[in-house]
Amino acid sequence: MNITITGRHLNVSDNLKEYAGKKIKKLETYFLQLMDAHVIFYREKLDNGAEVVINGDGVQFHGREMAADLYSAIDLLFEKMEKQIARYKERHQQHKGPDKIGAVSLSYTGSRGEELRLNQVSSKPIDRIEAYLQMKIDNGNFILFKQDISEIDKETGFSNKNYAVIFKDKNSVKMAEIPYDKIKSQEFSPDSIHEYSLEVISDSPAKPDIKFTKSGATDVKPMTVDYAMSLMKDGQMDHLIFFNSDTHFFNVIYKNGKNLEVMVPAF
Repeated sequence: MNITITGRHLNVSDNLKEYAGKKIKKLETYFLQLMDAHVIFYREKLDNGAEVVINGDGVQFHGREMAADLYSAIDLLFEKMEKQIARYKERHQQHKGPDKIGAVSLSYTGSRGEELRLNQVSSKPIDRIEAYLQMKIDNGNFILFKQDISEIDKETGFSNKNYAVIFKDKNSVKMAEIPYDKIKSQEFSPDSIHEYSLEVISDSPAKPDIKFTKSGATDVKPMTVDYAMSLMKDGQMDHLIFFNSDTHFFNVIYKNGKNLEVMVPAF
């Protein structure tokens, strides 16, 4: 997200610019499709104010706050924007089902002629903490995401396989991934899947402390989309995490109203 920070009839110090920039940058944790933000500091009589306009994918957020000093004003503004974005996400989620912001949808016909929609998730890399927060804000049961790995060799295609999934499993939260070294060596077999249990030590809305503990085995099974469809139709599940044995990607099949849809990586 591009962030511009200016002052209205006042000079903004470098320290204040850095502080405000880090604050506004954190809002990307709650809404991945934020594109740019303009922060304006100003003074009105004895009070100090901060105003921000944030542009996202098809949406704009705006807020302003007053306080005794400019640092306090940006703190209050950050809290206001957190709530504003969360409310938007909640309303948006009620109409859309699982989060597909920025996704591309494709049609798929099963072997028996059944129609379902494939929804490609965003190809923007995020880390596992950001993904957990996104799932929490969406009030969802799962999130399929591209992991943010800094050591990417742009001359090879293995980075395109670097997807993981965080999901709720009864009263626990888990994550499944294929480790970076396996991806790099093109080992995309089900035996390469690592599963982790998540222990939330401190559930901060902006920077939670989460412990990832590797499990002995994974419940994510290899199968085709057709077989996953049959399991969903025969069972009482509202979603199923699986390792697509045709594409070697994690997929999530879920119910959206009376229809079945599949969340897949961006190709």
